[in-house]
Amino acid sequence: MRHFLFLFMILMAFPSMAMAGQSQGEPFAVVELFSSEGCSSCPSADLLISKLTAWARQNKSPVYPLVFHVDYWNNLGWRDVFSRWEFTQRQKDYARIFKTEGVYTPEMIVNGSDAFLGSDEDHLQKTLGHELSLSTDVTLQIRAIKQQGRLTVICQTQGFSKGDVVHVALVERGLSTDVTAGENAGRTLHHNNVVREFRTGPLTASGAKIEIPLDRISDSSQASVIVFVQNPTTMLIEAAQQWDVES
Repeated sequence: MRHFLFLFMILMAFPSMAMAGQSQGEPFAVVELFSSEGCSSCPSADLLISKLTAWARQNKSPVYPLVFHVDYWNNLGWRDVFSRWEFTQRQKDYARIFKTEGVYTPEMIVNGSDAFLGSDEDHLQKTLGHELSLSTDVTLQIRAIKQQGRLTVICQTQGFSKGDVVHVALVERGLSTDVTAGENAGRTLHHNNVVREFRTGPLTASGAKIEIPLDRISDSSQASVIVFVQNPTTMLIEAAQQWDVES
């Protein structure tokens, strides 16, 4: 697989982007990957998202990868411990909005608007180049309070539309699984930015406050919350921000 030379050039254009607040006009990219340990086509997409995660974190760039493990592969030889039916439903919601026939893995969706094969690096680079060149009319500021095994995420927003919702995704890096059955039997699969918890709340004039449990993660130093605002009717993502659990 080619190195991320083009992607590196994109990310280096944003070396000082603050991780706790998005100012009006600043671009961003939420990259959702729908994956499964039971799918032999998914490891290449997982590797691509891992490279993207590493570059984005190294350069503090406004690119926020999310890996949702779906559950519809679980009855085909291997049960993915990271899978959730809610993540399958999220992918189905996109399919309904995009008017596509069914769902598949690996599928990648950027900013809730562009869907494509999750291992297609060329398409990902082109889409990131486009999304990171756009300005926005909205702002999102977040802070988080960690206490008693939970994280309370407080959002302040401006410029959003009525009916928009706030999603809080708890992601974990540095995960691996020795797969013993199914299409990936005999392989050790490595994962980054796997969604471990996902919570949604309404967006009000004063913003939003959402609590998310931390008990699913194994290493809090490898965990972050990615917060993003989305229009549930169009699925367009309008702003995003990230907070490291150990920040």
